[in-house]
Amino acid sequence: MTPTSTALTAGWRPVTSDAEHPIAALQGAAVGQGVWLEVEIGSQSRSGATHIRAYLVSDELGRTLEPVLHALHHSGALPLQHWIEVTDYLDRPTVAGGGFVEIPEGIELRIVQAVGALVPPGGQLMLEYDSPSRSVTASALAAGVPPAATPLGGMMFAAGCGVVVRDHGRAAGGRSGRRKLRGFRANDAEHERVRGMEMFAELEAFMGWSKDLDWLVQSQTRPIAEATITTLRGRFQVPDGPMPLAE
Repeated sequence: MTPTSTALTAGWRPVTSDAEHPIAALQGAAVGQGVWLEVEIGSQSRSGATHIRAYLVSDELGRTLEPVLHALHHSGALPLQHWIEVTDYLDRPTVAGGGFVEIPEGIELRIVQAVGALVPPGGQLMLEYDSPSRSVTASALAAGVPPAATPLGGMMFAAGCGVVVRDHGRAAGGRSGRRKLRGFRANDAEHERVRGMEMFAELEAFMGWSKDLDWLVQSQTRPIAEATITTLRGRFQVPDGPMPLAE
């Protein structure tokens, strides 16, 4: 399906699906039934990262009037120099006619998966959690929940960029930008196994003490932890029951 044409705004230009820029793979990416992304790129930051913004387009509602996300894309010679940081996410963008559309969780997950697919082995995906729609993740992290068990961390894991998920909150007096989770794609199968078993142990421990948490935090994080534990058990053939102690 061909995305709709857009009027240019100062500093931004549309990306075509056959462009050489790595972000071109996002152009027209399907994120739902009759729903896809339309991407524009802007200037480069002082760090050499390219500014990106993406709109949702649907057969039913057309293109959102506001971008659903703003991001930065960076690449380099080393794996860790390849990263994408989503700096803003809008879960209720306005549409033609003056109303707005609430983005379902399923479409949000597919957006994260589409963005995460651009991250190569050893690269990073960073997602902010200062937006109002990320309030559950923010509350869970404040309560000590492992990042991988939060709604945002669970999406990063599902996108293949969660072999390790770290909380990168504000530091240096708030001068480090928005709070975000930093998720890594595995370097190789061995890296995935080692880090996966570490995550397995952390989430198993979380399931033991999480019953003391606020009910809302429990209801939003325990199912994610359980699903990830189940996935890791199958992936690394861990038998049912507590993880065996290392010899």
